Amino acid sequence: MTEKKAKKIVDVAKAFVELESIAEWFEKGESDLDVGLKKYERAMELAEVLRERLEQAENKVTEIQKKHSN
Repeated sequence: MTEKKAKKIVDVAKAFVELESIAEWFEKGESDLDVGLKKYERAMELAEVLRERLEQAENKVTEIQKKHSN
């Protein structure tokens, strides 16, 4: 695996950890509105990055399946 691919995997893992941390913060019922808004915005950014990465992975799987189905 190339360093670039390994970095992407680590970044995805870190993004999941950060998103999970934000979710846990909200589950605790913290009441700081400004902090909550910043965390919500960050969570939405992370969700978008992860959604894009998942779409890339799904496209790659489809490509591999097509390549090997003939």
